[in-house]
Amino acid sequence: ASEQMTQSDALYVSYSEIMSESCGPEEEDEYDDDDEKSFQEQETEKRRLLKHQGNLLRRGVAQMVIMLLSECSGRVNQVTLKSLRLGIALLRGGNSDVQTVMLDYLKSKCDVGFFNSMSSLIASCGVLDLDTYERHNKAEMLGISKENFEGINALSDASFTISLFRFLQLLCEGHNTAFQDILRTQAGNITTVNIVICTVDYLLRLQESISDFYWHYSAQPSIDLKGRESFSRAARVAKQVFRTLTEYIQGPCVENQVTLAYSRLWDAVGGFLHVFSKLMNRLSKDVSQLELLRELLRLQKDMVIMLLGLLEGNEHSTIVGKQMVDTLEECSSFLEDILSFFDMFIRLNDIITSTAFKEYDKNKDGWISAKEFEQAMLSHSMYSREEIRQLMDCADVNKDGRLDYMEFTERFYMPAEDIGFNYAMLLTNLSEHLAHDLRIKSFKENWGRFLNHFEPCLGRIEILGKNQRIERVYFEIKKARLSQWEEPQIQASKQSFLHSVNRASHKEKLTEFVSFCEEAIFEMQHAASISDIEEQQRLLRAEDHMRKHQTVLSEGTSLGLEREPLVNFDVRSNWCLRWIKFVLFLPFLLSIALG
Repeated sequence: ASEQMTQSDALYVSYSEIMSESCGPEEEDEYDDDDEKSFQEQETEKRRLLKHQGNLLRRGVAQMVIMLLSECSGRVNQVTLKSLRLGIALLRGGNSDVQTVMLDYLKSKCDVGFFNSMSSLIASCGVLDLDTYERHNKAEMLGISKENFEGINALSDASFTISLFRFLQLLCEGHNTAFQDILRTQAGNITTVNIVICTVDYLLRLQESISDFYWHYSAQPSIDLKGRESFSRAARVAKQVFRTLTEYIQGPCVENQVTLAYSRLWDAVGGFLHVFSKLMNRLSKDVSQLELLRELLRLQKDMVIMLLGLLEGNEHSTIVGKQMVDTLEECSSFLEDILSFFDMFIRLNDIITSTAFKEYDKNKDGWISAKEFEQAMLSHSMYSREEIRQLMDCADVNKDGRLDYMEFTERFYMPAEDIGFNYAMLLTNLSEHLAHDLRIKSFKENWGRFLNHFEPCLGRIEILGKNQRIERVYFEIKKARLSQWEEPQIQASKQSFLHSVNRASHKEKLTEFVSFCEEAIFEMQHAASISDIEEQQRLLRAEDHMRKHQTVLSEGTSLGLEREPLVNFDVRSNWCLRWIKFVLFLPFLLSIALG
């Protein structure tokens, strides 16, 4: 019987892989790939994915995944792993039909086994084990067999852990309130399991193990290869856990927000802030450590996004906000180090791009000497000598006295801008909803310059949300759009659209807005295609400008794009206007869809 069961398991593993692959390749860790694909390519992939997911759904695969995960009773094996990955393939993209079938099955069966299994699997997930790691290293130095230690020190089950939390994230994808609630409490079941708290408990265990590793390496000049691998694996796992927590609360799911507010999440957040503040400066000065630094920066970004999700909706901002401010106050020195690090590189970009600085680059090849770099920094009077020394340590990673200042700036400036904006949005959100908290006022006074840098890029919309409450939604205005944002045509268009919105009912508002978005996407596609044609013709027939212009106009007509005879308002400005409208009112659409 045991052999038959093994054969059956092997057969299931093979078939589950085939079914998972039918939905396309596994997702990459980062979400940046879609930016490289056109809108048509993304839509084609989405339709293909939905088709294959629908085929599997009609054959009962969604129920099968839930049944197998329930029956695994928390045991980690190949069947459990393949079931999780098959579930991920089915749910990818937040497939609401699959979510509904899975949820209905759990409710109809009152299946407490699934939640017990999820809890047991989370409890079994590994963390960094410093004691085993040290014994492993000593055994290796002495030439002793290390079979008993293989993989334990470096989170060997990281792949499984990431799959587990990715599956839980996708169950709630798309603000699925029903799944967000049932993961917290299961009404009607004999016993109830709080998966939200189980997730926090694991995150805290993981954070404590990362802190142990930090202290282990704090007295050493650098982190060796094995240490970097261990840190990187732990950072990737923690990143997925934060993304899962974010999906638990987005919508917002107020009950889950309050649950996290009274959990030990804040201990984990404080621990991570400590690790970030201590490791960022250190890793930035050693070229061999830069990949680990990137992993920590990505982790930090996901953590701040999760904190922003806790403030979403504003109804219970006093409960969550006060807990968050308590944590930030306790970790104020760590936060100061983090923001100082980002602020230093944000200011550097303004200097590097100035004409005065480029005069130091005699060969115009992007390289200058360390001495010239120091002179340029001193001449701008924006940095203290200590900050200049720190910048030079970060820039001259090879210690050869020559600096690739453009590459150096890009390496640190973009993460500083990206994560720095999220911190600025977090502090601004807290200050505007806890305006009377003196601690917030102190934060604003200490970091006024940092917040002022991002203030022009921080857009706000006030919408009428649930319970007829006014809610403030924040969004980013790209720097490249700031000048266009203040153009008279843009201002007039925003006002025109705002006052023409049909407010008769939520359904009519939603219909009108979706129609507007489809129209905007259509015009952006045509504007982009026309821009490509213009560029090609400009290169081929630069000497014949008038004829080229006529050709573009005729092609624009054949494409069916109607142009209004506005002064200085061509296809490109029309595209920019539509895009800004789209960005401005996207939160409005979401608010309607949610309430």
